[in-house]
Amino acid sequence: MNAMRRLTWQGWLLALGFGLLAACQPAEPPNAERLRFGMDLWPGYFPAVIAEHEGLMAQNGVALETKLTRDTSAMIAGFAAGEYDLIAVSLGDAITLSRSRPDVMVLLMADESRGGDQLLRAPGVGEDPTTSPSTLRLGTDLGGFGELFVRAWLEREGLDPSKVTWTDTDASEVKDALLQGRIDYGHTWRPYADEAKAAGATMVFSSADTPGLILDVVLTTREVVERHPEAVRGFARAWFEAEARWRADSAWGLTISEKALGLTPGSVSREGIAVSTLEDNRKAMAGGAHSPLAQLVDRYARFFVERGSLSQSPESTALFDPSLLPAEAPGP
Repeated sequence: MNAMRRLTWQGWLLALGFGLLAACQPAEPPNAERLRFGMDLWPGYFPAVIAEHEGLMAQNGVALETKLTRDTSAMIAGFAAGEYDLIAVSLGDAITLSRSRPDVMVLLMADESRGGDQLLRAPGVGEDPTTSPSTLRLGTDLGGFGELFVRAWLEREGLDPSKVTWTDTDASEVKDALLQGRIDYGHTWRPYADEAKAAGATMVFSSADTPGLILDVVLTTREVVERHPEAVRGFARAWFEAEARWRADSAWGLTISEKALGLTPGSVSREGIAVSTLEDNRKAMAGGAHSPLAQLVDRYARFFVERGSLSQSPESTALFDPSLLPAEAPGP
């Protein structure tokens, strides 16, 4: 998934024009190790923005070089090629990345989507999908987490996935595809979902209906951890210090994020997502192969193998290492 999900287009333009300079190219602190970090504009990733703006990265020995992107696929390809040390993406991306980067690993869970991802119905399409006179046309990112999300809706509605017409549709294209009658239902996220609904589409399903399914994570590789062990741990410490401060004062965190990224005041919201705490991470990773995170990895992996996106499932416990998490919970 990932995630240019909640900001307005005006915010996007400001961020691309000014936020990259304001927040993502800070002066490199002395005696710090440089880490290259890629992310989309999604509030679940803003602990990194806050940590950099407030000097927490520098305090933890990290000179963070952040690149904001609107092209998640290109960022993922760049990560596979070694152009980034860390990236923030969906958990599903971590699993498919294991094909080209077998040493990929989840450093930390960033957030869970709890309504930010939505399935929309086109104007004029009947409310009951089981009574459709023709084959339903569904648009999503095929082979990714979006398809798994849409299949959860099909299961709820008692619809056979093999009897619908699947269309590979980018989240940014769903609104036009719905309004132009090219698809009947489409999966997208904010701000695209809000724009589509304002134009007449109707939400029929969201990630609030699939608790625990859609997680966003920060990825690194074992090669990076071996090369920069203290910096990687420092990144995680700074991240959770920023998250704790933000949790203690939500308005402050939103204001800092908007300031750091050069965004219009009021353009950032945490609606539809739950930013993960250090304790959330510990619980998710506890128990090895029986941990909640490992079980979700296995669920995604089975889907990708069945779909043909993977030839074999990766070892779930090889995808994360709880020892990289901070030893103590940070105070706000």
